[in-house]
Amino acid sequence: MISFFATIEALYAFFSRSTLRWEKLKKTIPVGLKRESETRWSSRSDAVKVVSTHVREIIDLLDKMSDDSCDSVETRSEARQLFTRMVSYEFLTLHGFWNNLLSRVDRVQKRLQDPSMNFHEAANDLSSLKNTFSREGCDFVDAAITDGQCLCDEYDVAFEKRNRRRRSMPDEHRNSEISAIQEMRRVMYSTIDRLQREMRERFERLTNLDNTFGFLLDTQRLLQGQLNELRSDCLSFANMYSDDVDGNDLYREICDCRMLVSVREELRLRKPEELLNFIIEYGDESVFPNLRVAIQILLTIAVSIASCERSFSKLKLILSYLRASMGQDRLIDLSIMSIEREVTEDTDFESLIDTFASVKARKVVF
Repeated sequence: MISFFATIEALYAFFSRSTLRWEKLKKTIPVGLKRESETRWSSRSDAVKVVSTHVREIIDLLDKMSDDSCDSVETRSEARQLFTRMVSYEFLTLHGFWNNLLSRVDRVQKRLQDPSMNFHEAANDLSSLKNTFSREGCDFVDAAITDGQCLCDEYDVAFEKRNRRRRSMPDEHRNSEISAIQEMRRVMYSTIDRLQREMRERFERLTNLDNTFGFLLDTQRLLQGQLNELRSDCLSFANMYSDDVDGNDLYREICDCRMLVSVREELRLRKPEELLNFIIEYGDESVFPNLRVAIQILLTIAVSIASCERSFSKLKLILSYLRASMGQDRLIDLSIMSIEREVTEDTDFESLIDTFASVKARKVVF
């Protein structure tokens, strides 16, 4: 797997280092190659998608460049090396496999960055993604193996040329070997298993939050659905926030709120924010104290953490620009200003700048 992504990065480096090579590439394929990054799912997905979609065109271009006498010796040598790395059973098989996986992951992770996303929808999307890998993992592997064999036949690549000897079990013969296809299946299945395990471990807390707060996010079900599981949901929520909410009182307040909403036919509450506004407008904090606090806690929980998304956010731009001289505290302050840009844009900083300049000025004004 490491050599596969190294080849993707080497392709980008080879063509991007020379404007002449890049022009040849643009004449061959309609889009340019993308750079691969270890920290961004989107960059990896974009980089693999371009190569996977135009793998034949890129291979043919490298073959021509390796024999073009108009190019330098260095260019022909690098083109031949990249051609050899691409025209291999491993690369011709893995590019389609990774394109299928990363494209699905990319769609979900882009949705997770949507400001309107809540953790209930995020948990459902991640669960659906994991179920897709479990249900269609075999199809991904079979399709990649089939497409890889077709490309190997097209470029006359011997995909059965190497067998790997593995440790034999007590009931196996000593000369048991794994063919190239069997080894590739093992690698791809282990990749899918690793991806599922990482998703399960990294988003375990998100799933727990959904189990605790999920009933509050579905406002229509909360106000119009069955009451069978509502009491247990309220008690479970109160166990986590025992100092702030009483489970039985929360249940009774929800029932009373349902009664009040049912007689207001013109009222349509679809989001927790709308329900909270109704509660605030109806009375003071003593009317629905537990329900008000529960929704306030719900609305202050973020789907993701900005500091963990630094590689694909405004924070990345700030960090890259002043990486050498900026400390963590300053970076956090600037990130907050970037996140709360609507407030900072309406704030007048001229007086603060003048005060700062007068204090820090080294010239004495007479």
